[in-house]
Amino acid sequence: MARGKKTKSRTIRRQRPAGTDAGSAPAVESVEQASVAVEEPVPSAEAADPSERTGRTVKQPIFGGGDTELPDPQDAKTAEKRKQEDEAEESLAQLRRVLELSLEQRGPDDPGTLRARADIAMALWHMGRTDEAIEIEEELAADTARVLGEEHPETLTSRANLASSYWTAGRNDEAIEIEEAVLADAERLLGPDHLATLTARANLAFSYSTAGRKEQAVELQRQVVADRERVLEPDDPDTMDARANLASACWNADLVDEAVAAEERILEESERINGPDDVDTLQARVALASSYRMAGRTEAAAELQSRVVEESERLLGHDHPATVAARKTRELN
Repeated sequence: MARGKKTKSRTIRRQRPAGTDAGSAPAVESVEQASVAVEEPVPSAEAADPSERTGRTVKQPIFGGGDTELPDPQDAKTAEKRKQEDEAEESLAQLRRVLELSLEQRGPDDPGTLRARADIAMALWHMGRTDEAIEIEEELAADTARVLGEEHPETLTSRANLASSYWTAGRNDEAIEIEEAVLADAERLLGPDHLATLTARANLAFSYSTAGRKEQAVELQRQVVADRERVLEPDDPDTMDARANLASACWNADLVDEAVAAEERILEESERINGPDDVDTLQARVALASSYRMAGRTEAAAELQSRVVEESERLLGHDHPATVAARKTRELN
């Protein structure tokens, strides 16, 4: 279940969280790992340069026979990561060419040029080059306000994106200061129920949680859930994400009963919307079983964990890592 990941947009629009826990919610055994835009390299004990690993093999025992040599699975991961990095660099180079062309044909203050700069900053942010993104976004926020005006939607967006970069860089106080102002402006200019306002409120709630401002995070996240239930379609994924963020914020604030109640609602809704065999539904069961254990509800935890094991074996396979983890959790508890 996605929890609290901040995304950026070039224009004001709805943002969907996807994959990062808002603070230290109870540990759960992940059914599937969410993909991330940038992954820190893991040093190899055998080779500092991943390219040196290509062509390696590993011995795989075969039932009823001897060992056989198979390609090292790490090679495939390294190759895929290198491919993604190359594609990101190629995309960034193309965005820079677009900016150069826009500067030449339209000039530095054309809205298209401003958007081209925003695209480059966003690409750098996704690549993990946060300092470079911040350098562009600080200038861009000032230039957008000067060209389009302080109250233009794209000015709000540029400020919100800068706040996200500050947050990524660990500059929480600066991020919160901007997000509080963006939320106030969005409520005043766009209205309390505009999708951009809902996004600004959700981002600020997540930043409060990250900064350890637990009570403010819970209070605002409750409002986010209520607003999305009122404004969005009943089955909108953003509402599910907001409930997950509320559960996490409640755990951070030691509001155990409210956190468990939110996760029970998430599971109920996922079963209704996605079906009982959907991966998100299985993940919701995993999270709730873990929460039951953390809350001391051992019988409920054991019962649900047994179901998690059964469903994981049926849906993912007996030897899937999530299935193995589910069985180990059942044994330990």
